[in-house]
Amino acid sequence: MIELTYLYRIGLALVLSLFVGWEREQQHKGAGLRTISLITLGATLIVITTLRWDIYTELKNSFDAIRAIAYYLVGLGFMGSGLIRQKDGKLIGLTTASLLLPMSVIGFLCGMGEYILAIVSTLIIYFILKLKYFKITIAKTRKKRRKR
Repeated sequence: MIELTYLYRIGLALVLSLFVGWEREQQHKGAGLRTISLITLGATLIVITTLRWDIYTELKNSFDAIRAIAYYLVGLGFMGSGLIRQKDGKLIGLTTASLLLPMSVIGFLCGMGEYILAIVSTLIIYFILKLKYFKITIAKTRKKRRKR
């Protein structure tokens, strides 16, 4: 029964990451469907592994679970820095790079079984990503009104 619970957690992480990853894929961004899904899934698996660590090893008191999470976040920092670049005096990839951290936290939440918090956080992230396109639509509408 415990394994089924972990499969639910992995499944939810996958669904939530596909939701956000699809949005990035539609906008032709650097970190799309696969990247976002793998980051979230990796974070979920790290938490599940740390929760199950005592079953697989004799080193029950020598393992610090928070370190595994911290090392994962450090690795994401390096990955994120590789996504940011400058082109024609503009920074490109900043939003995509900054998305890696909250999506990994979504994975951590799924791994811990905090389903509601993970779902609500994903919806907030999705809404924030869509704000840019709402802003563009509003600006186009204002231009059309001014021309009349």
